[in-house]
Amino acid sequence: MKHYSPIAAQQDFQQVLTVVHQLQETIMITPTDSEDEHAAVIMPKREWEALRELTFLQRPSLPKPAITAFDVDKMEWG
Repeated sequence: MKHYSPIAAQQDFQQVLTVVHQLQETIMITPTDSEDEHAAVIMPKREWEALRELTFLQRPSLPKPAITAFDVDKMEWG
């Protein structure tokens, strides 16, 4: 993964897009204060879609509704 500062990424934006598009590499833009939690990532669309699908598949399933018994004789049939 290549790293750029915000200024370098702005100055070389065409190159950044070329690297992401043609070489299918991920680029990290790290702020000048080096705080990774404030970093931005540019990645190929195919990789983004794979991550979205993985996140969807790993999401916990919803609980199934409990099956309750009911008294047919007490039902109103219309």
